[in-house]
Amino acid sequence: MEEKQLNHFSHEEHPLILCELQKENDDGSIDQKSAVCYGCQEQILDPAAYCCFRCDFFLHKRCAELPRQITHPMHSQHHLVLLGKPPYSSNSYICDACGQDWKFFNYYCSSCDFGLDVSCAILDQREIKLDCHDHPLRQQRPATFYCNACDMVDEDSSYLCTICPFWIHKKCALRSTTVKHKDHDHSLLLAYSLPSDYRKFQQQCPVCWKTVHLSRWVYYCGPCRYFVHFACVVISQEDEGQLSEDIEYPISGEQDQNVVKLPSSNAAQELIARFLLKEDEIGSSNDSGKSNIEEEIFMDTHRKHPLVLSEKVQNLDEIKSTTSDDDQEEAKALLLLCDRCIEPICSSDDHHYYACVECGYFVHLTCSNLPLELHIPKHPQHPFSLMYNQSKVGLFTCEACHWQTTANFYKCEPCELSICIKCASASMITSSVMHDGHKKHLLTQFQSSDRIRCTACGHIYRGGFGFACEDCHFYVCYDCALLPSTTTQRWDKHPLLLIYPPYFEHPEEFYCVLCETEINPNCWMYHCRECDYSLHPRCILQIGRFRRVKFGRSLNVNNHSHPLTLVPEAKYKSFCGSCSDRRLDWKPAFECESCRFYLCPDCAFEGELIDDEE
Repeated sequence: MEEKQLNHFSHEEHPLILCELQKENDDGSIDQKSAVCYGCQEQILDPAAYCCFRCDFFLHKRCAELPRQITHPMHSQHHLVLLGKPPYSSNSYICDACGQDWKFFNYYCSSCDFGLDVSCAILDQREIKLDCHDHPLRQQRPATFYCNACDMVDEDSSYLCTICPFWIHKKCALRSTTVKHKDHDHSLLLAYSLPSDYRKFQQQCPVCWKTVHLSRWVYYCGPCRYFVHFACVVISQEDEGQLSEDIEYPISGEQDQNVVKLPSSNAAQELIARFLLKEDEIGSSNDSGKSNIEEEIFMDTHRKHPLVLSEKVQNLDEIKSTTSDDDQEEAKALLLLCDRCIEPICSSDDHHYYACVECGYFVHLTCSNLPLELHIPKHPQHPFSLMYNQSKVGLFTCEACHWQTTANFYKCEPCELSICIKCASASMITSSVMHDGHKKHLLTQFQSSDRIRCTACGHIYRGGFGFACEDCHFYVCYDCALLPSTTTQRWDKHPLLLIYPPYFEHPEEFYCVLCETEINPNCWMYHCRECDYSLHPRCILQIGRFRRVKFGRSLNVNNHSHPLTLVPEAKYKSFCGSCSDRRLDWKPAFECESCRFYLCPDCAFEGELIDDEE
């Protein structure tokens, strides 16, 4: 390069030489000398600049050749003169355009004491236009401010609208409109606000698990309904090791043995066997050849007859041969439910169980050995006592999963806190939990008095129990955590799989085929891949209603001559025989099949005749 000298008013000590700042290496790489322009205070990235190496003074070629006098639309009445530094003894002034403190090149009107920093005054080639904003944005020097793009406050170079209060980081303004995020299979598109098509449900960022604001910039994949905060994509790309790991579970060897793996097809019984029983009892319950299992037992919850040790429940073929298609699911639930935990007694597990066939009363072998007193780690103040409702109508609301159930329960009398058997078993987990719904990290127990939103179902609970990954703000209530991985529907031969968002390449909306309402695509659901239909977990009878209440129970009431049986759904156009204005269509009720007489649960509870022998 031919040497070119410039005598510049801002550096009168020595002439400035136009020098190359880039050097090409033998391997083709480029070395760039680090230099900051005195005039605009920006890093010099150009191949050449005006330099005084003796004084370590540098100017962009464009800054060195700025006109000494301009007319600016913000001060059209007078010319503005270029100065090398502010005209004040403090060597600092406030720019009349952007309001920021400045100490370097500026254009100034001495008559009006009006001044602009060089960026606001003339460097129009650094002006950009974004689709999200109506006015051009001008590049500014580094400053601390709130960014309208990423929602963060920090110091950085920026672009500012001098007409309205819109200010964004330079790095945000120059971000690509399409990025590849390591945690997702498809490219993500930039949107300057949450697209209107996806505002029906609240969206959460899978990196930080916080809500995606409607009016903030976001990267998204529409077909998968996958939304990531604008800033979270930037962070995860800069530090992939912390936020976008390939590994699913950081465990192996002996540690793996102490981790509870969910979902499970029979989670409640597995947890009861593991955490509520002594080791010798666990062993006996899983070894059919053990001789120390009692053949008959009496239980306080069923004193009429002894419970006889049985080896196998009636199989499904027998059920099918004696019931109609419509009643098979109900019959299966009636035959295979434990009266203590209201969970199925599965013949495939080859476990013993106790039964009173005459009364239709069944108990898991594990449940027959439940301790009378339980010390729950998350509630160390008092012990919990095992209790049951003598009333066959009596329901209680579990304060962990918030479901009404006829199961036995554990109760802390001083605190009046009652927890069903299934939630009590989950509360006894002292190790970490590995769940397919959150493969990045292990989950730990939590119990909070604050309002917590369950990531799985979207419901907000106060004072609930569950499992959490605090780093990801991921919370799942006991009820969702213990959902089985697969289930079935009586009118479909295919398995229903428990699936978790994001749902890849499924742009259509999800509708539950049972309740016919749209399913929130941010929540867990059951899905048949072969038939491509979905269901809310709580709409599936054997997961929702049948896993909370044991139907088929009979009781006598004081205003009817025949026994009444608890059924999951009363017939169409049925009314309560006591409070006759209460319609019971398709709702749980107590029915007299011979008389077509119904009572709602409240009236049945009031009129129930308790058998003294029970």
